[in-house]
Amino acid sequence: MAAVQTEASPRDVAVSQAIKTITGLLKTVIYLLQHGVYVIGFRGHRNDAGVDRIVVQVAASPYLTTLFRDAIWLRQRQDGALTIHTWFADRWGVRIEWEDVCANRH
Repeated sequence: MAAVQTEASPRDVAVSQAIKTITGLLKTVIYLLQHGVYVIGFRGHRNDAGVDRIVVQVAASPYLTTLFRDAIWLRQRQDGALTIHTWFADRWGVRIEWEDVCANRH
């Protein structure tokens, strides 16, 4: 007897995606903590394509460039005499971000 395959309801799809997102956040935070990385916090948003994204912010550390060799520079901004560089890496569908602060020399 062949199994009847039915399409998932929108609710089932939403629940499945929520579980995937939450599981990715949990895996990411556990990974960071196991590697001694201080987690500052996290935030979520829905992008223009309607996809939910989670961003975990961590404290800056020279170790991050070793842990995340695939890190990508995101942006740079000025704050008085400081230049702040934001970096990120993606793990388990979660973006991990941190800022490196450099003093401007005049």
